[in-house]
Amino acid sequence: MIDRKEISKIYAPVSNVGQSELIASLERIPAEYFEVTRQIVEYAEVILDTKLKANIYYSLADHLNFAIDRYNSNLTLGNRVFWKMKTYYPTEFQIGVHALSIIKNNLDIELPKEEAANIVFHIINASNSVDNSNVLEVSSLVDNILQTLRVLTHGKIKQEGINYDRFVTHIKFFSERYISGNMLADDPTLLEHVFESYQEASQIGLKLEKTIYTLYEK
Repeated sequence: MIDRKEISKIYAPVSNVGQSELIASLERIPAEYFEVTRQIVEYAEVILDTKLKANIYYSLADHLNFAIDRYNSNLTLGNRVFWKMKTYYPTEFQIGVHALSIIKNNLDIELPKEEAANIVFHIINASNSVDNSNVLEVSSLVDNILQTLRVLTHGKIKQEGINYDRFVTHIKFFSERYISGNMLADDPTLLEHVFESYQEASQIGLKLEKTIYTLYEK
């Protein structure tokens, strides 16, 4: 009888092409990248107070392998969702920034700050707390709403401070509900009060509603 503590590897039969490709992919990823991934995941779980899905250990390690290959080849790719992730997922973004420090400390590689947003994307997708299958779509809707409001208010919205942060948070929650089709029921009394008390803002809201419907047709 062999003590399991003495076993360093377990070989299992592979019955399909998909599993073979996965194993081949795992073998291409340096072991130290998995250690870095473990540290990032553990840090994220503490900060978010949630358990991330197990697939992040592969998906994030695979991404790091790709990102570091680009870095070593002096290839830099911009991240079009960098500012969206930084603005709409601030907690997760700080995890991404810390992840860059973990990579630096363990691998002596200083990846560009845009990589923080890529790491955020993997963390959000691995979160069990909400359905994150439409992260980019939600972020795009938030961005469209804010840009439209800047036009409708002629740039009068002050884009800093706790009130703006709270405002963006409400828009993010609305966008998540809208994209997922889980809108809250209207409160007629509240709507009447808002339309009577905040007439200018209400008109802007109606114009924004038309814009959203035009863009998303729902």
